[in-house]
Amino acid sequence: MASVIKEKPRYKHKTKTVRIRFLDTHKFSDVNNVPIFIKKGDFIVIETEKGEELVIVVGNSIPDPDNPSDYKFLRKATKKDINTFDKHEKEAEKALNLCKKLSEKLGLKMNLLKSYIPLNRSKILFYYVSEGRVDFRQLVRELAKRLKMRIEMRQVGVRDGVQMAGAIGVCGQECCCSLFMDKFDPVNVEMLEEQNLPPTPMKFTGVCGRLMCCLAFEADNYSIRKDLPEIESEIEIEGKRYVVKGYDFIKEALDLIDENGLIVSIPFDELDKLGIKRETPCGGCSGCGSSNIENISFEDEKENSTSREEPIE
Repeated sequence: MASVIKEKPRYKHKTKTVRIRFLDTHKFSDVNNVPIFIKKGDFIVIETEKGEELVIVVGNSIPDPDNPSDYKFLRKATKKDINTFDKHEKEAEKALNLCKKLSEKLGLKMNLLKSYIPLNRSKILFYYVSEGRVDFRQLVRELAKRLKMRIEMRQVGVRDGVQMAGAIGVCGQECCCSLFMDKFDPVNVEMLEEQNLPPTPMKFTGVCGRLMCCLAFEADNYSIRKDLPEIESEIEIEGKRYVVKGYDFIKEALDLIDENGLIVSIPFDELDKLGIKRETPCGGCSGCGSSNIENISFEDEKENSTSREEPIE
């Protein structure tokens, strides 16, 4: 009796989720189902809404079941992929110069930042910044005729523009947006007061002309301010009267001064035990702990505010 030979199951690579950075916008994202042998610093090819893209792996990531990645892993980049990317970058630079000349000729008020061609040449993208809407229909027609490719104009915010171009901030370091940030949080003038900074927006304006992103990094640390007694208010501790002189958010302590002029610091985590809290909100801020500073918002523009594609004619 002939024996039955069972086929061995085909070997499948174990997969993981990695953090990647796009080479055109410098934004970060995650990609699932990437072979486990892919490591930090490798280039991989993924499929996105722009086509096949060469991206760089910046590390491993934790998969989010509620927000799965929209990108599909295709392969680890080959030497041919990298050469194709370099070739497309040179071609895109020439196309960008052409686009700048045509937009200037047409009198369009737009700041062109970068052009980009995916590996599979599905289209050519032009990224630009503009204060308002731009009627670039004639520009797209002219580009389609000359480049013989599908054209997509993509408007981005000024903060996205700095992230793409890269810059050095007033701190002397590379701007946070181009170094590690993957999203922009709203930043407003109220954060200056909350962090005991002078309410002068111009001193805290970044390269992009908006309030610096780093103001939002520690905003949560100052959320306790709304529960603290107001400056110059009087409180009583164990029968002694004190005047609140300030908050020390670095040491996480409340600074008080007694009737004899002696300064006392009480850690925030001991305030509840002593029954110290804000009794009534001040007249100007409804209990938020901020003064009557004009509420100017410096939120960034939406990235995908305007885009248009034109097929090859």
